[in-house]
Amino acid sequence: MTADIHTLLLVIVLTGTVLALSVAVVAHQDQRDGMRYWAAGLGVHIASYVFLSQVGNLGQFAGLLVVIVLRASAWALFAEGLFEFYRRRAPRLLIWGPVVAETVAFVLLFEHATYRSLVVSLISVFQGGLALGLMLQSRRHTPGRGQYFLMTGLVMAMALLSFRVLEVMRTGLVGMLDTTGSNPVQVISLLGVLLTLVLLSIGFVLMSKDRSDDQNRQLATQDELTGLANRRHLNHVLAQEWARFKRSGQPFALVMIDIDHFKLYNDHYGHPAGDACLRQIAEVIQSGMRRAGDLAARYGGEEFLLILPNTQAQDGLRLAEAVRQSVERLNLPHAKSPLGRLTVSLGVAAMADAHYADASGLLSAADAALYIAKQEGRNRVRLAQTGKHTASAPGKLVQLVWHASYESGYAVMDTHHRKLFAEANDILGLILSGQNAASLADRMDAFVADIGEHFLEEEVLLFQSAYPAAAEHAKLHRELLAQGHTLVAQFKSGHLLIGDLFVYLTQEVVARHILSADREFVSFLHTKA
Repeated sequence: MTADIHTLLLVIVLTGTVLALSVAVVAHQDQRDGMRYWAAGLGVHIASYVFLSQVGNLGQFAGLLVVIVLRASAWALFAEGLFEFYRRRAPRLLIWGPVVAETVAFVLLFEHATYRSLVVSLISVFQGGLALGLMLQSRRHTPGRGQYFLMTGLVMAMALLSFRVLEVMRTGLVGMLDTTGSNPVQVISLLGVLLTLVLLSIGFVLMSKDRSDDQNRQLATQDELTGLANRRHLNHVLAQEWARFKRSGQPFALVMIDIDHFKLYNDHYGHPAGDACLRQIAEVIQSGMRRAGDLAARYGGEEFLLILPNTQAQDGLRLAEAVRQSVERLNLPHAKSPLGRLTVSLGVAAMADAHYADASGLLSAADAALYIAKQEGRNRVRLAQTGKHTASAPGKLVQLVWHASYESGYAVMDTHHRKLFAEANDILGLILSGQNAASLADRMDAFVADIGEHFLEEEVLLFQSAYPAAAEHAKLHRELLAQGHTLVAQFKSGHLLIGDLFVYLTQEVVARHILSADREFVSFLHTKA
């Protein structure tokens, strides 16, 4: 069975047209992925074969000139597509210069077919080498295997051109395409062209798809603001590390990080500055991750979490201290911090023995250690006690302390405040001691109900005294009560960390309400009296 050259040309043109249209259809108009250039390159390349089959009708000079310009332009479009795909500036002189060079060489050497064929083919090899070289430089940063299909197609195209150069050098003859016969060499060359077109088309589409898939995977696992792992990916990795520990006993550590006085930073400098601050802290944290298995994640708000596989407690402490010092060295100003600069507090918990029943227990231990660090003055690292030690005095680990400065001078109000402090400390202690969840939920419901009752009694006094800011004060009460109900719901669903409760009590109830709003009200009462 013999292959007809004319039939092969028709197959190449039809197949190439379908491939070019397919690439053009999947090209994204709003995405700079090089697909449009690649589709145009395929179309122009196929057009060259249409004109090649019509050389006899167009005349050798005009027909071959169009063919050469089209093929050189196709290579240039391929290069444009690759440079756009890799987000690199396209060197237009290197890309389009060969098109001009081939045109000039063809015109000047038209009467010298051997030299003309050699020069034109060598320039085409250079164009293919430019595209292949760019891919080889970028292969380590290109996800997936589609790139290897494309590189194989480029190598085949350059091999066909090189074979043509060697054949001309060996024989000194320039073979013209004979569409009436079935020359074996021409048949093999055209079959090679057909396979090359398929590899170039499929390869580029697969390469683009591989990168899109990789970007989607990153979006699914990355925090958009900081670029660190997000909560979803964190939970997945934490579950993996816990399973590894249960299976092999390999230790691992958690480091929970919180930016000190971040709410005050946000309020003072604005949310854009707060976002920039989070990104800077995230960069410092990520730069401290020395091993491939270490994971830095944004836990939520201004909190971050490090998962450190195969890490003992002391190693986790050393890394946490290094992060703390690195943040301190940034020397970012913080006008609302006692230190005058931005700092972080860190809590470390390590799973070396069966001290914790599950991964959430280890996470809670790191969270408790973090808030011990904050209670002791912030800008420090603290290590969580193991389960054997926390049972002895859980209530002392995290506790609210009543200060004389909290006194308002109004006995009823101060009595209510002291009662809320006592209830809060009882709940904090019970959480740390592993109290039954159902009984704890009842205690928290009662605690929030007492807060609501206190607010109602206080509001009666607010409006009876004709306090000008009574409405705003009452609005603050509603906000704090809503936060309390949210915390209770989180606890009942198993998603409440002790740190969240501690922040609510210290920053919202104490700092925002007792020491700020209530003091302004008491000051008004004293003035009125």
